[in-house]
Amino acid sequence: MILKVRRRSWRILIVTISLMSMGFLCVLNLLADELNFSEKKVKRQKDDGFLLKDPELYIAQGIRKPQAAIDKSDHGNVKFDEGSYKKFIFTSHKNIPDNPDQDIGADNSDEEYPDGGLVDDDDDDDADDDKDNTGEGLNDKFKTGSLNKIFEPYDFQNMSKLIFAKPPLRFQEIPNGKQMSEEKVMAPSDVREPLGKHAVSEGIFWSTYVEKMVPKGFSDEEVFNYTESIQSQHVQSMDLASWNKCGRPKNAYVTLKDKRVVCARYRDSHVKFILGEVLSFYLSRLLGLDNVPAVVLSVTSDDQWSEQDLDKLEWQKNQLVALIQWIPNMNTFSSYVKIPLRILKAYHDGKPILGAHLHNATLQEVIELHQWGSLFLFDYLTANYDRVASMQDAAYEQKKPAIITERIRNLFKSTKTNKFWLIDNESGLLDAYYLMYNKDFGGSKFLAFHQQMLQTICVFQKSTVTAIQRLLQKEEPHVYLYNYAMSHDPVLRKVLPNYNLNLIQKWFPKRLAEVYKWINQCAS
Repeated sequence: MILKVRRRSWRILIVTISLMSMGFLCVLNLLADELNFSEKKVKRQKDDGFLLKDPELYIAQGIRKPQAAIDKSDHGNVKFDEGSYKKFIFTSHKNIPDNPDQDIGADNSDEEYPDGGLVDDDDDDDADDDKDNTGEGLNDKFKTGSLNKIFEPYDFQNMSKLIFAKPPLRFQEIPNGKQMSEEKVMAPSDVREPLGKHAVSEGIFWSTYVEKMVPKGFSDEEVFNYTESIQSQHVQSMDLASWNKCGRPKNAYVTLKDKRVVCARYRDSHVKFILGEVLSFYLSRLLGLDNVPAVVLSVTSDDQWSEQDLDKLEWQKNQLVALIQWIPNMNTFSSYVKIPLRILKAYHDGKPILGAHLHNATLQEVIELHQWGSLFLFDYLTANYDRVASMQDAAYEQKKPAIITERIRNLFKSTKTNKFWLIDNESGLLDAYYLMYNKDFGGSKFLAFHQQMLQTICVFQKSTVTAIQRLLQKEEPHVYLYNYAMSHDPVLRKVLPNYNLNLIQKWFPKRLAEVYKWINQCAS
């Protein structure tokens, strides 16, 4: 009996040990497989030149979930190497591409501003201003200035000119053919917790976290693929403009052959407004801003318009037209934008918002302030009088300060992403400079309006500051802008060298320097 019990105990023990051994071997096998899989994954990612995070982690952190990963930047920073952007350089009118069938001509007039106020753009031209818009005396050299050496690490001999380099982003959205679709990430409006010290970096720059959370526009690659494709598209139909579709009379809501839509800005012989629109757009790209709709120039006598009845819209042949990217989700009252209370307080008190003031700000507030700061800086450089400055002017002239608290003209917010879009930039650079630096038209008050708004915020987008520094290093930053724009727009290459750009030559470098001076004041 005792022998039988002992035999049964040994059998149980042997079975137990066998089962434990098998379980242990299974665990070892699983661990080995997992280790082998991880090594292969890391090797594959290293071979591709990047380490890809878990896509769910991007969602948890509020970062765009990458649809494609590439080993290059999609930020759209301009390459500033000499010759990298420069395809067309004009040193004289002899270099203009020959096309005797197109006589686009220069705008020979400026619009009148009686009594220092703004008038409807359809008013007759002031003949006295012919000399400001013809090609007479045009001596601008269409070439880039010498590129100053970029400061290397630990080169502290001249800290005042140190360029802050923004690291390249590693991920790029997959473009939907040549049609750009709006970014799908909504700025998180329900985040109410204060950011504390996470809002600002180095005292005057928005933090990396804030930069990631700001709704994204389109990269340079996406934008220039888009503009190139628009240049070759025929027009399928033209509809009259309305208040929520392309604005003023004589503009058109245009459908192209591939079903994409654009706004066509038609300004008769007022070429300065068309050039203001397109140059403002290219300046925004140089500054690293992605919230200005793309602009493509066209001529109504081109084959692009051959199937259309121009008389229906009272258009003339051989006129310059700006085809402007249509941004969806901005045609409701919820897309209107008002200046936030923090900025209004800084505006009325004359004391800027500092990084130290934002410790109690929520993420939603900071995202808005980020976009407003870029707007004020951009409008200061272009001197655009038809956005915030027009509201300031109305409040001043009518003695009603509350007007500035109303919805801002020519500024809309996407109802899908909460991204600001700066539309209708035709007054920028040319007509705006003519107004602001003309005492007869009350331009001095607009100089003050822009300065007041610029000086409401002392926190900046780091990549934009870098772009301003690099522009200031150019011997002729205005010429750098011209060449950059002409390298992307073939129609502009035929028009711009014939046009008098003395106002931009004189005032654009000065306004660049004024913006940089303000940034240095904030830093100190």
